[in-house]
Amino acid sequence: MKAKLEEAKELAAAHRKTDPATRVVKFFPAEYPDQLRLLEVTTSVPTTGEVMPFTFSADPHHGIDYISTVILLSPDEWNDVRVGKLSLPPGWDISTAEDV
Repeated sequence: MKAKLEEAKELAAAHRKTDPATRVVKFFPAEYPDQLRLLEVTTSVPTTGEVMPFTFSADPHHGIDYISTVILLSPDEWNDVRVGKLSLPPGWDISTAEDV
């Protein structure tokens, strides 16, 4: 099984390849050992003012060893998160997030 950070970097690269408008990808060390969390900022999503995590099952046969949860934000929403106008879900601590 890969390390979570290694898999997070691989997923971030794959997501950037699929969506070249992705500007920022943050990895959030999760409380759960079988889950990784990514926040992605892209101009390809509309600004809704909502933070909606999407969770995907692990798929070890395709090299995805962990359950992954992804939040997609527009650049305006990302700015709102950074200045405290928009909150991330509990357990998503922006101060612990790593660029990937």
